[in-house]
Amino acid sequence: MPELDCVVIGYNEGDFQDYRLMCERSGPDSPEWQIYRKEHLEVDGRPMPWMDALSTLRNRATGRNDRYHVGEVFNLAGLYLTNFLRRHGVRADAVSLFGAEQDRLARMLAGRPAVVAITTTFYVNILSVTPIVDFVRTHSPSSHIVVGGPLVDNLCLDGITDEVQDLFHGMGADSYVRESQGEHALAELCHAVGRGQPLDTVANLITCPEEDWVANRRKPEGNDLDACAIDWGSFTPEQIGVTAQTRTARSCAFKCSFCDYPTRAGALTTASVDTVRQELRAMAELGVRNLVFVDDTFNVPPKRFKELCRMMIEEDLGLSWYSYFRCSNARDEETFDLAAQSGCRGVFLGIESGDADILANMNKLAQDSQYRAGIARLKERDITTFASIIVGFPGENERTMQNTIDFVNETGPTFWRAQPWWGNPRSPVYRNKEVYGIEGAAYDWSHATMNSAEAAAWCDTMFDRVTESVWLPLYDFDFWSLPYLEGKGLGVDDLVPLLRTTQELMRERDGRRPDPARLAVLNEQLAKDVAALDMAPARFAYPAS
Repeated sequence: MPELDCVVIGYNEGDFQDYRLMCERSGPDSPEWQIYRKEHLEVDGRPMPWMDALSTLRNRATGRNDRYHVGEVFNLAGLYLTNFLRRHGVRADAVSLFGAEQDRLARMLAGRPAVVAITTTFYVNILSVTPIVDFVRTHSPSSHIVVGGPLVDNLCLDGITDEVQDLFHGMGADSYVRESQGEHALAELCHAVGRGQPLDTVANLITCPEEDWVANRRKPEGNDLDACAIDWGSFTPEQIGVTAQTRTARSCAFKCSFCDYPTRAGALTTASVDTVRQELRAMAELGVRNLVFVDDTFNVPPKRFKELCRMMIEEDLGLSWYSYFRCSNARDEETFDLAAQSGCRGVFLGIESGDADILANMNKLAQDSQYRAGIARLKERDITTFASIIVGFPGENERTMQNTIDFVNETGPTFWRAQPWWGNPRSPVYRNKEVYGIEGAAYDWSHATMNSAEAAAWCDTMFDRVTESVWLPLYDFDFWSLPYLEGKGLGVDDLVPLLRTTQELMRERDGRRPDPARLAVLNEQLAKDVAALDMAPARFAYPAS
């Protein structure tokens, strides 16, 4: 393996049993426990997330040791940072999924890279970071470990408080990057460490020269998306696989009141259509067939979206694509026609609520009629739809919840999922906390019309009352597993009956009087259906027991 200056580590999914214990400690009426109950199946008496259950049942039928995991789709943050570093003269490589690629990571660390960078996309606490730091310390004690990304940015929003000091010491890294982008800071850090230079001149870096963590000068980064486009040809087909993620924009054009992302990420910035064209050509040459655009609002601005679709039609690269999609900004038939003709297979719809008053409170700038028309038009073109719902936002009550249940049943998106509102004190709605009577935060809150325990109960009610759409699991799954599974040969038509059986299993298991005979029949049906699938082998395997 060639000598490296920097190793970038992507996602660490953590230990599911630790997650289970954390949810149990939150209490039987908590949102955490409600979410957990709808995240797992039990196989041979052992609770596990849905994808692990699929793998276990599949291996029982095939005799293999496959571990199906969406982490096979190479972590985009890892790819992007590796590409950026290479463009700036740093010899870099990445691992996508920490838990499944530890042997490969150990081989990389055997070369004693000067820097190891840990990304934190999707992390809400430090629990996923500390095992990575421990692993690196064991295999390459001399490497400088830096942690950056959304977790660090979020922790430091109120400055380096005493609590943040403790958390930084707890994670155990050598430095932290505080910047919503941060790739330039990482490149400068790699150069400084490699040359043995002081680190106090690296902008946006936090170091601990003595006992306390100290921030260097802040310098907002404005990295150009065209200049930072990924050189896909520098990666191998084995690394990338048949399903890949990419982005054509940064930040979000909207200001929903439950979200502070646009404030942290800055103004919406886009790559040129020609840059996207060149990336798609390179990805197709690598063998990519399923493409995930991670842009927060891929079809905004509408004019640019049409240009992108026309470009994909013109290129005719044989790519199927998936993205976030805002129905309120798809206002003519041409938009839907172009999406379908350019290869759109599925869209993530941030519906959030089926009630007009709640949508207004959320500042969604969308109307019920736009959602209904959009879902209908997408379904007419055989585009898979996933409706994401937030339960318990300020103003929520029994009437608004019934409206949302009716909405999902009447529009019938392919898939849906509801989760309790997560109270983010930095989101715009908290500026009106007195108006709504908001107290508390995260998954422990109340307001004038609902509390977090009631929101969790309503999620269970939706699970039982929504009959015209199929529930989708979240833990190590989510909408973005659909293109991954498609690449393995498990399409939506095969997935839907598996998830329907899963939902029946959960209803029976979590009911007041579970029927063991009924559970046995459902478990047998699920195992039989999984065994009958025609799936390609997984890239990852479970550790030898």
